[in-house]
Formats: sequence, structure tokens, C-alpha cells
Amino acid sequence: MLPEGFQNKMKSLLKEDYTAFINSFDEQNYKAIRRNPLKIDKDSFESSIDYLGDKVPWCEESYYIADNQRPGKDLFYHCGLFYIQEPSASLPVELLDPRPGEFVLDLCAAPGGKTTQIGAKMGNTGLVVANDVNYKRSLSLKRNVQLFGLSNTAVTNEQPLTLKRCFHGYFDKILVDAPCSGEGMFRRDDRTKNKYDGYEINKFTNLQKTILGTAGDMLKPGGSMVYSTCTFSLEENEEIIDWFLNQNPEFRTIPADNLFQLKNHVSFGLKGFDDAIRIWPHRQKGEGHFAVRLEKDPSVQANVHTNSEVNSLSIPKVAEEAILDFFKDIGLEHNAWFDNLHFERDKLCFFDSSYVKDINYIYKGLEVGYLKKDRFFPSQALAMVADLKVNKKINISSTHINASKYLKGESLYLEGDNGWTLITIDGYPVGWGKLVKGLLKNHYLKEWRLM
Repeated sequence: MLPEGFQNKMKSLLKEDYTAFINSFDEQNYKAIRRNPLKIDKDSFESSIDYLGDKVPWCEESYYIADNQRPGKDLFYHCGLFYIQEPSASLPVELLDPRPGEFVLDLCAAPGGKTTQIGAKMGNTGLVVANDVNYKRSLSLKRNVQLFGLSNTAVTNEQPLTLKRCFHGYFDKILVDAPCSGEGMFRRDDRTKNKYDGYEINKFTNLQKTILGTAGDMLKPGGSMVYSTCTFSLEENEEIIDWFLNQNPEFRTIPADNLFQLKNHVSFGLKGFDDAIRIWPHRQKGEGHFAVRLEKDPSVQANVHTNSEVNSLSIPKVAEEAILDFFKDIGLEHNAWFDNLHFERDKLCFFDSSYVKDINYIYKGLEVGYLKKDRFFPSQALAMVADLKVNKKINISSTHINASKYLKGESLYLEGDNGWTLITIDGYPVGWGKLVKGLLKNHYLKEWRLM
């Protein structure tokens, strides 16, 4: 049963559309998966995944799947070939349109669906800062960044105001997928629906105003940002944008239909906000969503400030020798990597940027590996990185029992040369192993193992 207050509000808002809207809650919600273009091309993906349905019209990489499918059990999911994402949730990043080489902030990023979409569109170039204020959720964000093979992404666990002090006028593009009342998720999330009557709308609108205002300060002149929610509420959508534009006259909305041809696939904003996009469950194949793109006047005086420090941490000699031995053993070309490697708390990291001080990093760039008693151990993140090229690898067929055994952390009897080796499933990297006389010691990350 839908909350009575919600029904009354939507009846007043939708008028003659209300009956179709309310009846849509008796229908099944839609599911989708989004291809990772960093790891697999369209034709290979469509031939490898046999349960794909129609494409999601607003996202080229997303496909509908049947409700009875369990893509999280697919071995290719564990290779990072796709992300499981509600269809409407892929819309805001398409609207944002991040480009290779840009600096992009995903301000409310967990669990990471939109971050992985941004990083993939940028081709692992430029910089993505993915932030979430919730520590536990930021750990899920880190895992998805690693699984998708992103090497251009840092994960932070900070309040937006702290980031603003460090990144004033810094980013080319910003995504604000704001916390909200979640009305658009009622069809698929009973917990959100059951909490609804206890919500105070001002709790969300005040938070949304703070977050959006802070994001605007971190955007470069001429930059653009997308504000999105998964709620139907006028107060949290069009009225928030109306408030923001009144407070920040240097911003304007950008018509959505100027960016892509969506008129036959989406709805547009209410109360005269024709530049915004809405997804309605009775009109489109997706849950409720709102998104609008905002642009900052390029003539505004730039006031860029970053509280940065150039990385100058040298790699200890013993660590350098161990790392070189590993690179040589697996046939990894190390010259390009060493220009941007740094050593921190026994971890070796790769990050092609100056660091910003005074920020709580959960993931400070690609973790290449770590030292233990002067021995180097490669990281799970290194195995998953999208453009990793090594000569020493062992492939396991997805139809062989050894594929699931490896993902469960079991030791395997395999043929190959002694030492570290990259393990692939149907040619797609999934983790490391160390082979000694035909027995592979499994180094698949313990936290990721199948039960």
C-alpha cells in the first residue's frame, strides 16, 4: 500500500495522469545491466551475455534484462564487464556528458554506478573524484571503482563543504545525485516506502540546497553540472533548481533536447521547467527520476584554489627491486608506470595528478600492490585495471568448474611457469595467482570471494 500522503500529493500533481501512474505500481519494476566499454566491445558483449533484452533508450551501453535474471552470479560480472543498474539511474551521466581528459566530481557517489559510468566515458583519462559522506558506503564505492578497472579515480569520504575548501573552481563537470525522499523507488524498495510518512520534506530540501550550492562553487567558469534525484517531488526537483538559479544568476539550465534526441523516450520537467528530464513509471521503462543540466557562465572570473601538494615520496630501494622483479616476472612494461608511482604505508600507488591535502581518502588512485617482508604482492585492483597488458597469464574457460573455484578462493592444479600469473576467465582478467610446481596459490581478494 502506497503512503496516503504520497497518493494525495501525486493526485494533485498529475491530475488526469494519476490513474495510469498509480496503476504502474502494480507492475514489475525494470532491471538493467550496463556494459563496461573499457573492457569489452558491443559485439563481444552481446554475444557473451545471452540474457540481454532491448537497449535502454537513453544509454547506449545499458540493456534491459528479465526480472528473474541474477546477473550478480554471472562470472563476467566478477570480471568487471558490466554494472547492475536500474535503467533510469544511467540517465544523469548521459546528460552530464563527461569527456576524456576532464576533471569531474561525483559528489554523492556511493555505491558507484554513476562513477563507473563517468570513468568509462572518460576512457580512464583526466581525473574523477568520487565522494560519499557515509564511510561504509564509500567502501562499496571503492570496490566498484576497482572492479570496473578505473585507474583515473580517487575515492574520498568527506563533507561537501570540506571539498569546497580544497577544490574551489576546480572541476570541469560535477554530478550531484542528491539524497532525497526516494519516491521514485517505491515500486522496488519497500523500506523507503514504509519510512515515507515519517520524513520531513525540509530535511531533504535544506540538505539539497547546501549540496548544490557547494557544488556550484567547485565548478569552473564555463563548466556544467547535473542535479538529479530519484523522487517525484516538486519541492526536491524543480523548486530546488528555481531556488538555485535565483541565488546564483551566473548559472542557467541547458535544454535537454539540445544534447540528444530523447523526445520519444523521456518526459520533461513540470511547472515550465522544460529543460529538465523526468522518467515516469507509467510512461517510460524505468523508475522515477529527475535530472537537469546547469551551466556556469564562462565570463565569471575564475577563482581556482586547490590545497594541493606535489607527490614527492620516493620508493625505497628494497621496494623498487621487489617491484622490478615482479614486473619482469609477469612481463609488464614498467617504464610508463614509474613516472607516477608513489609509496605510502607499504602500498605502491599510481596516480597521474598532484594530491590535495587535508582530505580523507578511501582510495588514493590505483593501488598497484604492497610490500610484506621485502616481498611485493600485486593488488586486486591492478589485476582489474582495464588497460593492463602482461605476458604471463593463465586462462580458464567460463564453462570449466575451475572458474567458480578460483572465485571462491580455492587452490587449483594448473599448467604454467612458476611465479606470479594473471588469471583470466575467457580472456578477461579477474585476479592473481602464484604457481609453484603446478599448484596455484589463490590470491583473489578475500573480501570479494564467492560463498
